[in-house]
Amino acid sequence: MSVQTLGNAVLIVLVIGWIGYRQMTWRPVSIAKMWRFPAIAAVVGVVLLVQQVKPSSLTPLDLVVVVAELVISLAVGAWMGAIAHFRPLAAPVQLGKDARYVAVYESRTGVLGLVLWVVVLAVRVLMDVSAGMAGSHLAEATGIILLVLAANRVARTAVFAARLDRHATLAA
Repeated sequence: MSVQTLGNAVLIVLVIGWIGYRQMTWRPVSIAKMWRFPAIAAVVGVVLLVQQVKPSSLTPLDLVVVVAELVISLAVGAWMGAIAHFRPLAAPVQLGKDARYVAVYESRTGVLGLVLWVVVLAVRVLMDVSAGMAGSHLAEATGIILLVLAANRVARTAVFAARLDRHATLAA
């Protein structure tokens, strides 16, 4: 087992635990704040890819695997946003020191959200192993894990934003 594979396994376990906890608990929702994590994960993922992967070593298989993973991650993220439950907070809550991050709703996706996370990560691992056996080197890159995670969170946040806009419109 290589250090990179071990690092990927540790990263996956940490992500499952962190996001699993967040799926099961009610959390205040600030759309502006929700965009930060996927942006950071995407930038770090791209930087890691640039450092780890030589463009000349990319194959069509690499590109197909990455596109498939991203599409699956986007679809599951949108699904997670669609199944989320919202409830209004008794009073608006400021998140952090920045006054721009104020929540008026809280949300959770519950057990189904956790199951969807496990599906995303299982597909990621299966595609990584399968593509690696078929000769893909890009699928093993840590940067791809972060890009898949970022894609999922982008789709979820976009659906959250649309749903909360509808809530606000109906409440007005």
